[in-house]
Amino acid sequence: MEKSFSISPWKYALFATCILIVGCNIFFFSCGVVTWGSASSVYGSYAVALCGISVFAAAFLGVYVALKESYKYSIYYLLTTILVMGLLTTYFLTFSSTKDQLMTQFEERIQSLFDAKTHHLDTMQPIHSLFRCCGLQGPQDYLSEQNEGQGALPASCCYSFDCTNPSHVFQEGCSTKATGNLKLQAEINYYACVAIFCLEFLGLLTAFFMGKARKHAKTKIKDDESPINNDD
Repeated sequence: MEKSFSISPWKYALFATCILIVGCNIFFFSCGVVTWGSASSVYGSYAVALCGISVFAAAFLGVYVALKESYKYSIYYLLTTILVMGLLTTYFLTFSSTKDQLMTQFEERIQSLFDAKTHHLDTMQPIHSLFRCCGLQGPQDYLSEQNEGQGALPASCCYSFDCTNPSHVFQEGCSTKATGNLKLQAEINYYACVAIFCLEFLGLLTAFFMGKARKHAKTKIKDDESPINNDD
């Protein structure tokens, strides 16, 4: 028996929506972990990881529902997506209220790491390697310390830890480059969260109408296949 014609549009709409959610979630997850981790917020990193994993799980369930055209699993997807949207809303409100504080904490962390450096201990190495910057204002922060016997650049200030080639030296200071880069990561995380929420809502609509169409198709098949009772 031919299926209801209305299933296919909602099926492909749900499938495409879930693929878009996965794409946005990659940016949300990666940028969120970098933003919270750079500000030394362990719980924030766990929170964004939990949200990211939940979004991935719901999206993969949506893909399965679309491919399977299952009414039962479309209900599971609706319930799961509602829970994920609630989780994203909580994260979004928390992140919005603490974003400026995270930036301040990161700037203070850079300053404290730079102040704690010694000739034998490169405390700035995580910042240098992650953001490809050097010192606070640039390589001159190290080269100007000749009077303290610390005039050599740390290996982390150079590409592939090779400072023998002048072109490998990172010229920008971390107070500008690292801070600017982290602000960009935070903005991407912020808007990716908004985009995922909107796509999740679109996924709710497409899953609802696909499940409704699937249920209608099953009912129609049963009606067409039911025996005809002839009255004597």
